[in-house]
Amino acid sequence: MQACVQLLTVCFLPALAGILVTRPMWRIRALPNEAIQGIALVILIGVLTVCLVPLFSQECTAAGGLSLLLSLFNLVLFQRYERWLNTSRCPRCHIRNLRIHRCGKGLYKLYCPHCGLHNRWYSWRYAPEER
Repeated sequence: MQACVQLLTVCFLPALAGILVTRPMWRIRALPNEAIQGIALVILIGVLTVCLVPLFSQECTAAGGLSLLLSLFNLVLFQRYERWLNTSRCPRCHIRNLRIHRCGKGLYKLYCPHCGLHNRWYSWRYAPEER
C-alpha cells in the first residue's frame, strides 16, 4: 500500500508543485514567460528527485523503476501548463489577456489587444522544420 501511495505522488506531485508555485508569478509583469517556465521546471525536477530518492534507497528497485515510468505523467502535465502559459500571457506586455485563434495543426495566431502584438505560435509537436 505504501508503494502505491509513493507511486501516485511521483506521478503528479512534481508537476503540480511546479505549477502551483509559479502560478502567482503570472501577476508579476516584470517576469517573462521563459523565466516562469524555467522556475517551474527547476521545481519539477527538484520535487521529482526528492520523491524518487526514497524509492531507490530501499531494497526494492522494481518500485523505483516503475515510478520512473509513471513520472512521465509529469511531462504531460508540464507541457499543458507551458502551452497554457504561452497562449494566455502576452510575451511583450505580460498581461493575461492574449487572444488565441487556432489556424491549423499545431499553428496558433496570437493577438494582444493591450499592446497590439501579433504573433504565430507553434505547438511543440508540430514545430516547423529548420531549413
